[in-house]
Amino acid sequence: MTRAPWVSHFGFTRTPFSKTIAAKDLLERASHQEAVARIRFCIAESMLGVITGEVGVGKTVAVRAAVSQLDQAAHHIVYLANPTVGIRGLYVTIVRALGAVPRGFKAELIGQAQDLLAAEEHERRRRVVLLVGRGAPSGSASTGGAPPADEC
Repeated sequence: MTRAPWVSHFGFTRTPFSKTIAAKDLLERASHQEAVARIRFCIAESMLGVITGEVGVGKTVAVRAAVSQLDQAAHHIVYLANPTVGIRGLYVTIVRALGAVPRGFKAELIGQAQDLLAAEEHERRRRVVLLVGRGAPSGSASTGGAPPADEC
C-alpha cells in the first residue's frame, strides 16, 4: 500500500488520522452523543434506524461508537457493506454471518435466515444487529438499490 505523500512530507512515521481511532478516543460533541444514544435506542428496542447526513459529519463514527458500547456477548453484529446486492444477497450475508451455508432457493434461504435469527435470539440470547453501509455513490441518502423495507 502506498503512503499518502503528505505523510513523508511532514516526516510522520505513520498516518496520524484514520478510521481506526478507538471509539473511546473519539471527540464527543453533543450531536455525536445524541446520535449514539439514538442508535443505541434503536438497537435496544429492535427498531429500524436510518442515519443520514452530509459527508464527514460523523455518521460512521457514531455507529462505531454505539457498537463499541454494546455487550459483545449479548449482540451479534452483521455488517452488509454493499446494500445493492438485493434481497437474496441480504439473506446470504445474514446466513453466512450466523455461521451457516446459504440454501439455494430464495424461499428456503429466507426460512433459513429466520430460523438462524430466532436461534440467536432465543437459544443464545444474542440480539442480531444488522448494519447496512451506503450503497449510493458520494454518501448520498439514496438506498442505492437496497431492498425495500417491506421485502425484508
